[in-house]
Amino acid sequence: MKKVLSILLFLFVISVNSLMADTFFDSLQHANHKHSPFEILSGDGDESIVCYKQAHRNIYVLVSVLILIIAAVTARLLIINKRSNKLLRSQNEIIEEKNKSITDSINYAKRLQNAILPPKSIVNNILPDHFILYCPKDIVSGDFYWVSHHDTKFMVAAVDCTGHGVPGALLSVVGHNALHQTVNELGITQPANVLDSMNTIIKNILHQDKDSDIKDGMDMALCTFNKETMTLEYAGANNPLYIVSGKVLNIVKPSRLTVGSVEESVVAPPQNHSIKLKKGDCFYIFSDGYADQFGGPNNKKFKTSRLQELLVEIHDKPMREQQQLVLDAFNSWKGSYEQVDDVLVIGIKV
Repeated sequence: MKKVLSILLFLFVISVNSLMADTFFDSLQHANHKHSPFEILSGDGDESIVCYKQAHRNIYVLVSVLILIIAAVTARLLIINKRSNKLLRSQNEIIEEKNKSITDSINYAKRLQNAILPPKSIVNNILPDHFILYCPKDIVSGDFYWVSHHDTKFMVAAVDCTGHGVPGALLSVVGHNALHQTVNELGITQPANVLDSMNTIIKNILHQDKDSDIKDGMDMALCTFNKETMTLEYAGANNPLYIVSGKVLNIVKPSRLTVGSVEESVVAPPQNHSIKLKKGDCFYIFSDGYADQFGGPNNKKFKTSRLQELLVEIHDKPMREQQQLVLDAFNSWKGSYEQVDDVLVIGIKV
């Protein structure tokens, strides 16, 4: 590039010198010529031919110099642009490589997270007539579901951990372990007592106290169903229970306590609810991701009221069909908008 600029500068100097020399000598020979600009440029007039040739030569030299300058600037810009593109490609390759590495790691984390979820075969054995709609916002999820079987009882939980993606997924592992330890190791099956135990375990694991900067926890709905007595026990932390029986919706409200929080002094502890069910009744537990989804004609939340109407409308249909209808309603409402949170809806028919 330096050689090119040197050659262009050399030609520029020669051209200017030639122009100045010709102009100087011609001006001595034709100092007394008086012509209009039109006569000089057109060559009209008795003695204007010399001035005509001089003027056009000067114009040619100026145009040539201007072209050389433009060529030099263009060449310089092309070289700068080439270097920038090369640097940009190099940076993009680094970014793509790092993104691939991160994505591969998260995909592997998804395999691990799926491994802690109960296998479909076990879920089908414990919950013969059910559906589970599980739609993570990202590759991994802050929502998870859990089932367990104890003699004549089965237990099912829908858990919504703080956040989504990788942070939510990490907390979901803590929540799953706390559930497993409480129910399978400590033998606690009453939902309210399970939530109390989990609250203590999670606070100890995360070292949460009033002075801690970590305020993460999880909302959940936990049910224990006795198949012999047809009795459903429920306790919830911010996540309610819906029971639909004969087109009538019964809402069982949860405690406002977040599992793993330090709010015991200001929020009532989990309350255990016992409800008698009959054959054909359906009950539903879920996270808040479904109702909080933005969409529709005015980009507003779906809201729990629409979810309630939907479940009442479809509760008498087969559970597989219910799952598809719930999913279709969600996708229709979401449309082209981005999914805002993890989605988990569990439906069970007695």
